[in-house]
Amino acid sequence: MFKKLSKIMAMIELTYFENSTQLFQVIQFRTGEAWRIVHEGELLGSILKMDGLWVANRNSILVEGLVASIGKFIDLQHFNNLPEELRLHWPMYIQQVIIQGDDQYLIVCLPEIDFNHFEKLFKTYISILLKDRWEILFKVYDAEMSADFQLLVKQGSLVD
Repeated sequence: MFKKLSKIMAMIELTYFENSTQLFQVIQFRTGEAWRIVHEGELLGSILKMDGLWVANRNSILVEGLVASIGKFIDLQHFNNLPEELRLHWPMYIQQVIIQGDDQYLIVCLPEIDFNHFEKLFKTYISILLKDRWEILFKVYDAEMSADFQLLVKQGSLVD
């Protein structure tokens, strides 16, 4: 069952403003793939971080400065770092964190943990880890996908 989870599509769409006048859609269809840059409905190209630098694909009509600016914008988004932060915070409980969007994460726990205990820990401490101001939905599953809970958090507080 775990291998099937890694195939889940997780489209992420961000909005980038250049000089407060031009709006770009920055879209990633699957985690790890290149980001597509769209302006006024036209695909301008794709960018990808390689060896720490943001680069555009060969067929791109993106200028180098825009590639760097959009890349920096992507790097500043906390959702890119949150999966690793969750795994580091709970290494004895979490097997995988899958980004399903900037506002939704799927968490799969390690086998043979006390899932009910982890649920209590997670609900108690997740708000401390979050830096984003929008609502974030966590869908948490045990390793066998037989038990789960969901948690909605906004600005560091649990939403009922």
